[in-house]
Amino acid sequence: MQILLGLACLCLSLLAGEAVKDILQVAIPAPVLAVVILVAALGVYGRVPEGLRLVGEFLLRHMALFFIPVLVGMLALYDVLREILAPLSLIIFVSTVVPLFVTAWIFQKLAPKLEASEHEAD
Repeated sequence: MQILLGLACLCLSLLAGEAVKDILQVAIPAPVLAVVILVAALGVYGRVPEGLRLVGEFLLRHMALFFIPVLVGMLALYDVLREILAPLSLIIFVSTVVPLFVTAWIFQKLAPKLEASEHEAD
């Protein structure tokens, strides 16, 4: 019964995300809104219900299975992907490496401030 309630929580949060997206006409994916709604609801509730925890752990354990349809689609569209492989690879590389370096640079700038504030607290 707890697992069904956990699945219901996930489905209801996704439904709420879809509703918010449709009502507000925002360009944010409904699953992202659903996660925000679920986290807010759990924050108000104060803890994670057992059923939701069980469902979440199951989904995380078997997450690799969610990539199979994507891989099958990529194999089915191999001819199309082969034509755009170089630009797509460049886009993926740049959109991964640039944010990584920007994040590291920001962390380096903020780390001394964090370290100094820790010493002041002692």
